Parts: sequence; C-alpha cells; structure tokens
Amino acid sequence: MSTLAGILVVLHILCWAVAFGCWFAAMRSHEPNKGMAHGASGAVVFGLILMILGIAQGADGHMFYGLKLLFAIIAMACSWIAVSRGRETNALVWYLIPVSIVANIVIGVFHIGA
Repeated sequence: MSTLAGILVVLHILCWAVAFGCWFAAMRSHEPNKGMAHGASGAVVFGLILMILGIAQGADGHMFYGLKLLFAIIAMACSWIAVSRGRETNALVWYLIPVSIVANIVIGVFHIGA
C-alpha cells in the first residue's frame, strides 16, 4: 500500500508542477494554457485518492486534508475560469492560481494542520 501511496504522491506533485509551470509560462501574456487546468484537475483527483487512502488507514489530520482540498479546488476552479475567459481573466482569478498552488504545497510539505 505504501508503494501505491508513493506513486500517487509523485503524480500529485507532478500535476502541481505542470499547473504551476503552465501558469508561469503564460504569466507575461496572460493567455492561459489548458495544461494549467488539466494539471490542477489531476492534482485534485490524485489528492482525493490519497485522502481516501489516508482516512481509510485511520490517519488523523482532517484539518490537513480540508486545507489542502480547499486550496486545490480554488486552484482548479480559477484555472478553468481562466481558460474559459482567456485574456479577459481578471487579476484576482489569475493570481489566485499560483498562490493557491504554493499554499497547497506548503501545507503538504510542512504538514500544517496535521
């Protein structure tokens, strides 16, 4: 089970890297890439699977999972909004994407709320 969890964590981190990398590549032009939304969506899916596995194994830290899920959904929703609006995306939505991605990573690395 730990091997499966390790593989899912790697995929989760890679999805966040894709989402952040696509945002960073589009930062100057403000022309969002669909890879950003797909990466964020993949990270949410892998994160939910990891959360289910963790809770099924009796792990505490519901606040940890809740915070990560909150920021992941914010990043995913803002990414899809940015892709649908294109260059007309307002600044709040545009900059919430990297802020929520970084917040999610910081929570995961430092186990905030666990």
